[in-house]
Amino acid sequence: MRHCCSLSLLALIAVAIPAQDLIWPGFRGPARNGVAAAANPPVKWSDEKNVRWKAELPGPGSASPIIVGDRVYVACYSGYGIQIDDHGDKKDLKHHLVCIDRKTGKVVWDRAIPSPLEKDARRVQITEHGFASPTPICDGRAIYAYFGHAGIVAVGLDGNVLWKTGVGTPSKDAPPPTNTVVRKGQTLSLRWGAGASPVLHENLVIVNASEESNSVRAYDKKTGKLVWHKESSNLEGSATSPVVVGSGDTSVLVIVLAGEIWGLAPKTGKPLWSVETKSRGGMCPTPVADGSRVYAFGGGDDSYAINFDPTSDDAEKTRIAWKSAKLDICSPTLHADRLYLVSTQGFGSVLDTKTGDILVPRARLDGRTGSIYASPTLANGRLYIATRKRGVYVYSARDFKLLSRNELTDDTRFDASPAVAGKELYLRSEKYLYCIASS
Repeated sequence: MRHCCSLSLLALIAVAIPAQDLIWPGFRGPARNGVAAAANPPVKWSDEKNVRWKAELPGPGSASPIIVGDRVYVACYSGYGIQIDDHGDKKDLKHHLVCIDRKTGKVVWDRAIPSPLEKDARRVQITEHGFASPTPICDGRAIYAYFGHAGIVAVGLDGNVLWKTGVGTPSKDAPPPTNTVVRKGQTLSLRWGAGASPVLHENLVIVNASEESNSVRAYDKKTGKLVWHKESSNLEGSATSPVVVGSGDTSVLVIVLAGEIWGLAPKTGKPLWSVETKSRGGMCPTPVADGSRVYAFGGGDDSYAINFDPTSDDAEKTRIAWKSAKLDICSPTLHADRLYLVSTQGFGSVLDTKTGDILVPRARLDGRTGSIYASPTLANGRLYIATRKRGVYVYSARDFKLLSRNELTDDTRFDASPAVAGKELYLRSEKYLYCIASS
């Protein structure tokens, strides 16, 4: 494994951003559940209304914006794979981490990471999500970005690279996946490019590096040194982001892979429990959790409510609390004992977290949403759902009643989940980052 440090330790012990300024510090917000319950962003906007600013980005990407203090950070890529018909030269691929001023929309800095590919990427990666899908995460001292084959990069709040490291390759003697996806008698390759966002736990940054090495890996935040890793061929195609649930002795790192759900000790990677599933690979939704259960989805299989406490005497007998409706790409939103599910085809439903009962039956969302890849964000009793090409729809979280449809006419596609800070909504497209706020 190649590893390098580019700054002295003095740079790593700079004054940290206060915890209260970590407003939306990673994928799906501070609790990784897509909720900013007390926030109150606009319900309606257009080219002429409630767009405070828009910032042109150096390239596309599906990574969501994160909000830290008076800055917004977003990951992009450039140089290769921008056009479907003309991919460009794979040696010119670059990854970008861009810092933007929240008040003005001006670019503060743009850190470009050269990331040449050894071989052409698969067409499905170029057409569906590109090369900047994982959302970065910030601990107040640095931003940690996972760029797939280019590895993990720690960047200081001033834009300087602190360290960069690779994420390994699959073991040559590893057994083949036991739960593979087969269509028309052929086994499908699920390597469509990195999609899982990193998570932080104490001194570690943890990533699902399924695309590169079929492994979950934990690195020291200060040095980039590998602390532990756990490999399985069944991680192939898993784009679901890891989550840490519980606290203290009951902390569990949860990861979803083909055929099972893992509960690992986040400090060591030691297995604590596992749940067998029928999923056959290609998991995308990121689990969400409350104080005692984690709710996991993936691979077209059922959803699972899992009692995650590894110390419970009868935990193995009661590990699975219930099974219920399926979910494909979008991650669920969890708020007030309700799970909000949205599918890529534009269907929505609501589950009771206590029982798994369906509170709002699965039905097509009003407004002909079209395809959806972003996950819903909940604020002030409203669900904000960004569609790929038909704008952002706002629904009542009570019953999915359509409140508004909002389009920005000079843009193309939105794959990133919205981020929220107070009265501001941040939307990221292939071309721009927008700040939506009342005048």
